[in-house]
Amino acid sequence: MPGKKKAGKKKKKGGKKKRPKGMLEDPGVVVKRLYKSYLDNCAKKKSVVCPRLKSSMKDCYENDRLIVKFILEPIPDFSDPEIKNVSVDPVIACIRHEWYRYIKELHVWDVPIPHEQLANLALMLEKAVYPITRLDLVDCNLEAISATRLVQTSSVLFLTSLCLDYNEFGDDGCIGLCKGLQGNTVLLSLSLCYCDLGVKSGSALGDLISTTAIREVYLNGNNLEAEGAIEIIKLAADQAEVESLQRAEQKEQKAEQEALALLAEKERSRVKTALSEGDKEDNDKPSSARSSKSGKGKKKKGKGKKKKSKEPPGPPPVGPWIHKLHIADNGIDSYGPGSNYGPVIAMRLFRQLLQHSSCFSELDLDDNLIGDLGGRDIMEGLKARKEEDLPGVKVSVTHRMNGDTFDEIVKLGSGLQKKKKKKGKGKKKKKK
Repeated sequence: MPGKKKAGKKKKKGGKKKRPKGMLEDPGVVVKRLYKSYLDNCAKKKSVVCPRLKSSMKDCYENDRLIVKFILEPIPDFSDPEIKNVSVDPVIACIRHEWYRYIKELHVWDVPIPHEQLANLALMLEKAVYPITRLDLVDCNLEAISATRLVQTSSVLFLTSLCLDYNEFGDDGCIGLCKGLQGNTVLLSLSLCYCDLGVKSGSALGDLISTTAIREVYLNGNNLEAEGAIEIIKLAADQAEVESLQRAEQKEQKAEQEALALLAEKERSRVKTALSEGDKEDNDKPSSARSSKSGKGKKKKGKGKKKKSKEPPGPPPVGPWIHKLHIADNGIDSYGPGSNYGPVIAMRLFRQLLQHSSCFSELDLDDNLIGDLGGRDIMEGLKARKEEDLPGVKVSVTHRMNGDTFDEIVKLGSGLQKKKKKKGKGKKKKKK
């Protein structure tokens, strides 16, 4: 009988997980220490522990992996005379105490942030130790002074996405925010939906978008009106037209080069035909005579060239280039003060942007009464874009226009996915 096989130890699939570069401890140990520090800071500051963050931390240290995404949200219907609801302060304290430099995203939803705590968060962002690339502070009751303090030039070293939706800090907060972001070359996405922004914010946002790397702008639910929309896109529309002229010139130069190359090819073929007659005379000679001319041996195949390693992508371009613009429900109509010709001018600029910008990919103008003329401008811009063979643009407009025009816009620019609007939240009605 064949001998029984000895039972050996089963190897775990995948083997031991590698530690991130520069780590002296296992990820689970680091996160567990951070978790304990968070609980201690909640007790010290008399704040309830966030159930979602607690669950995420436990899951990470039990599975021996780092937590990179922090999500804070309050406990609904929480009331306690001694302990306050979920707060952002204990999170900031535990991250700074443990020097936890693996955080990449911080999302705070519906948690009020007083100016003192906001200043602590800004101080943490100023440290190059914490590479936070995405920051969402949604419905946190931020004041104008807080918005200004948050994004000082030294505070956004790594941020590529900033969302401050549902914080009604108004024009003062927006202007301060734009001043703090001037000269920034990292931030790519800015969302200020339902922030009570008016016409004054349009000029500040236009200057910011035109002088930084910001390419995605979300401004739904404000009061920018036609005048504010014009200020935001006028430089981008002009730049798009300049680029269109440059593309036309390059196309002409390419056509000329191809024509010259074709003439050169015809000339070479003519000379080749003349030489081939002389080759026929050589072919009539004995093979021994021809062999001296064709005595070259075949070349040895050399080693294949090594594949070049991909170079890391360069920094994002700085200038008036817009990729995505969501400006729904902003009062772009003919009813506001001084808005008789504003919508017409605004729609002409949008048409110019749609027609010429090669990088433009999304436009949301829904809930703005742009009328039949405005709708026709959008339609003509989309048609001209298609004729120029530029990439498609996803467009959303209100249906309150000529039915054929609306159907054509839907046909040419369908597929836009909008941000979900918060329940019970919306733009405040203007006082008459």
